[in-house]
Amino acid sequence: MSLLEAGNRKVAAYSKGMRQRIRLAQAIAHQPDILILDEPLNGLDPMVRAETIALFRKLASDGLHLIISSHILHEVDMMSDRVVLLNNGYIVAEGNIHGVRDEMQEHPMQILIRCDEPSKLAAYVFAQDHVVEARLHDDKRGLFVKTRDADRFYLLLNQVVAEGEVNIESVAPVDDDLSAVYQYLIGSEGGG
Repeated sequence: MSLLEAGNRKVAAYSKGMRQRIRLAQAIAHQPDILILDEPLNGLDPMVRAETIALFRKLASDGLHLIISSHILHEVDMMSDRVVLLNNGYIVAEGNIHGVRDEMQEHPMQILIRCDEPSKLAAYVFAQDHVVEARLHDDKRGLFVKTRDADRFYLLLNQVVAEGEVNIESVAPVDDDLSAVYQYLIGSEGGG
């Protein structure tokens, strides 16, 4: 139900998600320069969550500075260009999420490549000094690679494709997201 359709009802009768949307509308109505939000997606259904994330991205592109506190890391990853990661009240990392990930040399980047000849690709990959592991995917249509230098690895893939030896269907980083970075930083002893 949209807020317009519920306009004749008392706010106390609104769902949690509708009340959350009203609070957000109140916060942006006066066009602030900075907006600080604590768990702003809490109580929203999936469709409204997506709409709200799109709204945050639009507001940010229009010049609004948003500071969002959330423990739903994949959503933070979708709407943030800079992060501050905390564990037990201490800052464990800050900056652009991909920049933070690039600095984590003890955890090589994991990449899944879907292609027509993963064994042939593996032969190219094993010859590289920056690749620390490569293994075939269980379905034999892909190759998992761990590399210390993602940029060099992507250049290698470009070369392999240009030579026409392997047809690449898709390339996807497996652990280049906020959740993986946070888990690497705090380790298993850090809790949830």
